[in-house]
Amino acid sequence: MEGTPSGTRRALLRSATAGTAAALGLPALGSAAAGEDRDSVVLLHGYMDTGDTPWWDVLTGYLEDDGYDADEIHQMSLGDIPGTTTDSPSDYGEVVARELERISDEEGGPVDVIAHSMGGLDTRWAIEKEGAAAHVDDLVTLGSPHQGTYVAYVGVLTEGGRDMIPGSTLLEELNQDGLASGVSYTAVWSHADELIAPSPYASIPEYMLTDATGRNINSGIQEHIQLLVDRSVFDQYIGHLG
Repeated sequence: MEGTPSGTRRALLRSATAGTAAALGLPALGSAAAGEDRDSVVLLHGYMDTGDTPWWDVLTGYLEDDGYDADEIHQMSLGDIPGTTTDSPSDYGEVVARELERISDEEGGPVDVIAHSMGGLDTRWAIEKEGAAAHVDDLVTLGSPHQGTYVAYVGVLTEGGRDMIPGSTLLEELNQDGLASGVSYTAVWSHADELIAPSPYASIPEYMLTDATGRNINSGIQEHIQLLVDRSVFDQYIGHLG
């Protein structure tokens, strides 16, 4: 789609997924409560991705349909070239924490975060280890390996790959110290996510969750990238952003 204007590219991609909503009898795009006074949203990609890949245009479009202004949506990118963002979530977490503080200060209050794949671990590290909880209200993770994934052995030569292996030191540290107070967590996982094995490992361990800290949502049967572009998935978590 090189050379295609962003708005046109977004429309083309969204039209390819709009049939899912119609088939399931879900609300039409733009039917959610628009104009609500909600926190700004930060979008964060995962392992080997960047903020410039086309599926992020689709998610941005859904947010705008739901009433967010374009200047309330912040796309974070931890690299410029797809395939190169393979460092440890602890390293990225430091960068994410600084950026969340900057955006929060700019917006005048805490923000919400929607993070995909390893981006959920980056954000958790920022929140739980780097003090970013003060700048975040709600965190939604999509297909994030909170308990690891055995597929990560494919990336064992990278720090990020090693940190996503079940039982890694990073995951043990995140999951034994508890979730951050004051942040509402929503972890979305799918039975058909080919990059999370076993698929329920994209959920936050139940022992960490309370009514105050958040929830896990089994979105159904979507592949890893579909969790970003499927309108039916969006409709399952958007109500948890405030």
